[in-house]
Amino acid sequence: MKVRLLIPFVFLSFSGISQELVDCEKTFDYVYSKWEVIENMQYHSKKFERHIDQDDRAEFDFTISRHPYKVAGRMADKGHYILYDPEVSEKEAMYISNGFPFTNLMLDIQGKIFRGLNHYTISDAGCEFIFGIIRREYKRMPESFQCSKVVRKGNEEILIRAETDEFHWKEYNAEKGETVLSIASKLSVSAYLIIEKNDHIHTYDEDCGGKTFQVPSHYGKIVELFIDADHGMPTRIANYDEKGLYESFDYTDYRFNVKLDPAYFTVDYLDSLN
Repeated sequence: MKVRLLIPFVFLSFSGISQELVDCEKTFDYVYSKWEVIENMQYHSKKFERHIDQDDRAEFDFTISRHPYKVAGRMADKGHYILYDPEVSEKEAMYISNGFPFTNLMLDIQGKIFRGLNHYTISDAGCEFIFGIIRREYKRMPESFQCSKVVRKGNEEILIRAETDEFHWKEYNAEKGETVLSIASKLSVSAYLIIEKNDHIHTYDEDCGGKTFQVPSHYGKIVELFIDADHGMPTRIANYDEKGLYESFDYTDYRFNVKLDPAYFTVDYLDSLN
């Protein structure tokens, strides 16, 4: 097992904040109804991810088109753009440099250079991926979920929260051609946690066939999803395992159905913004 310092559990305190329980199924219906009418959106994302050697924090500005699906992400600290257009390549994204060596590169979105140990990659941007994870967990163990209206940072929100005492690790025998990503998708668990737990697995896309290793039983011991009560999109996602918080994502500055330049999701257009 990879060794790291244990992180104490960090629980949000709602003392002094009135909570009104709401129906989780209706909450999911509400969220999907809001998501359905969004053609494109822009937002700021602030992430925390537990990594094996050190924790990772970063901020991005995303612009996402839903139909067809395209993603343009700007790294807030360095100004580099990343463009993902599945019509050009489903497996690669364009890295558009904002400085030396001023070279744009097509990179494998699951590869060591582009993704490394990041918990997610650019093709996961948007809401469908995380909504799918949370809803699958709800279908799997509805008794562990509680949905409530809360006020967080002065904003009216809906908290979708699941907690289970049954989170544990179990043995998995991988078949030929299975990768960490395909196994995590099949089991609806975190791909990163699989890599962190097992010393002999190093990348998300390596063939794990013939290997035996440990996989988590659930996506998390605690899963929290905060939804803006008005526009229905996430404002915070926080997931915990037995060690504590292993990832959180905060979303602000949403803009919906923006009038975008027809050439927005092209290298030339994004390059011109630098």
